[in-house]
Amino acid sequence: MLSQIIRSLTYLVEPLGIIWLALWIGAFLLWRNKLRRLALGSAAVALFMFVIGCTSVPGRLLATLEEPFVIESLESIPECDAVVMLGGGVRPSKHEAFGLDLTAAGDRMVMAVELVRRGKAPNLVLGGGAHRGGEQERVEADRMKRWLETWNIVQAPIFSLGGCANTRDEAVRTAALAREQGWKRVVLVTSAYHMRRARAVFLTEGVSVVCVPSDFQTEVSVETEDSIQLVPRHAGFYKMSLFFHEHIGWAMYRKRGWIQPEKI
Repeated sequence: MLSQIIRSLTYLVEPLGIIWLALWIGAFLLWRNKLRRLALGSAAVALFMFVIGCTSVPGRLLATLEEPFVIESLESIPECDAVVMLGGGVRPSKHEAFGLDLTAAGDRMVMAVELVRRGKAPNLVLGGGAHRGGEQERVEADRMKRWLETWNIVQAPIFSLGGCANTRDEAVRTAALAREQGWKRVVLVTSAYHMRRARAVFLTEGVSVVCVPSDFQTEVSVETEDSIQLVPRHAGFYKMSLFFHEHIGWAMYRKRGWIQPEKI
């Protein structure tokens, strides 16, 4: 307990800790100067920060998106025509090998390569965005393809979807590729919290998928800092941003017709 208190004191010099402490000090000073409404407002914001940054609430909310897609054993995954890995696992980097920087979602790449290695599909499809620097367009999937082929990591044909704008764009291009190649069913690999929306978009585009999640963010799969903290940390806010991003994304995709419930 003493070590946790000491560690928490160090968190007070981080940006979130400084803001949180300032809100409590401000609430105290405002209350003492009889500015009660402002004091309560400051205290309410500080309390909100505590709930998001110190408790397990964000993790529990995000877990509702991850839990439905848990797979206990990779051996249970049926064989398909291709493994489709959505973008987000890398970003372009000017001074790193193959011009790639692995992101926090790099687990997607590990899972996709492992599924091909296990013989779950004879083809690998890479999604991802495109970034423009000056006159040159840097396509994530092309750079990943070059890396995997150079290292000879997967013994299978590798297809790049090119520079995709979003998940729906990846689904549209995968559907066209599947028709061209005569594929009937693919393994869909993306972050666990993103799988619900990704699955719906692919099904709407007529692509039959087997969902294999990766990049778990909660105790559904990984050890996290979901135990109660004394000072707000960034992890809870990150999980809440993912939770709201997916629900807002779902609503926007539904509004645009990119998700059609009757096809899911």
